[in-house]
Amino acid sequence: MERKKFSKGDLICRENTPGETMYVILSGKVRVFITMNAEKIELNILGSGNFCGEMCLLLKGERTASMEALEDTEVQILNKESLLKKIQEDRQFALRMITTMAQRLKDAHGVISRLEGAKKSLEIMYGYKL
Repeated sequence: MERKKFSKGDLICRENTPGETMYVILSGKVRVFITMNAEKIELNILGSGNFCGEMCLLLKGERTASMEALEDTEVQILNKESLLKKIQEDRQFALRMITTMAQRLKDAHGVISRLEGAKKSLEIMYGYKL
């Protein structure tokens, strides 16, 4: 498991690029954002103990957001093999990861519901007409 340090303002990863790693924030603070019409739209601020980048690692796709260091930051970089090892060795990390991902899904559903209505949000999330 590799560790890497980033200085304030450094881009840790960029949206719409291939990625096979995720990041666990060991120290510091990062901003997760997407770019729309050349404008950065902040999705979240994450600090020590949080993680990001798991979607492209688990789903084998492009990154859905960028991550920028808001202060000097150190991360642990996990590929699929090292993630599986960490989950086996640290069951609390596994539970924390599952809980965080469930909360993020719940939050996304809330946003979609507010924008599209509850019925439409379920159709979008689950891919079928109600």
